[in-house]
Amino acid sequence: MKACLLLVTVGAAVRLALALGTDVYFDEAYYWQWARHLAWGYFDHPPMVAWLIAALGLRGTALLCGLGTGVAVWGLARDVHGTREAAWRAVALWSAVPVGIIAGVWATPDSPMLLFWALGLWALYREKWLLAGLTCGLALLSKYPSVLLGLAFMLAALRARRLPTGAWLTAGLALVCFLPVVLWNASHDWVGFAFQLNHGLGGRGGGA
Repeated sequence: MKACLLLVTVGAAVRLALALGTDVYFDEAYYWQWARHLAWGYFDHPPMVAWLIAALGLRGTALLCGLGTGVAVWGLARDVHGTREAAWRAVALWSAVPVGIIAGVWATPDSPMLLFWALGLWALYREKWLLAGLTCGLALLSKYPSVLLGLAFMLAALRARRLPTGAWLTAGLALVCFLPVVLWNASHDWVGFAFQLNHGLGGRGGGA
């Protein structure tokens, strides 16, 4: 337990030092420009990172998303394994992996996506369907690949041969949250969806 607490503390200190001691990353400058012109969508990503940068600043967005993700990982691990020791081991591991460090230092769409993905998993595990719908919707507003969370849940439900009625509420609320992004894409020649499909299939593209 002491080793886990030490690793979490060191991880937090490293993220804080990097956040305060490094220049703005070029992707961050790109998203900062978005934050100056808030909209429901952009060329290659949904709007969440721009909204957060406008509200919290570059470093505030990354640091708070990183902190929130760690809390969500702790809570999910505690509920799944039933012990605080397992929760601290999970958050210690998260504090040490590169993606956990980077997402807590530089403000990219991955920062809020990881936060809301973790919160969504936690809510789904606890069968808090309304909260799950909201957090999954916010994940979709952060980065398009968040749709994989819904697909993973459906596969798990099929494997268990159980689809709780409340899951339909989750799906409906998530889609309502995401609908403005769909409408934005519809009015902009589906540029965001087209970019992600091209990027995912090996085409060229920028952005995190």
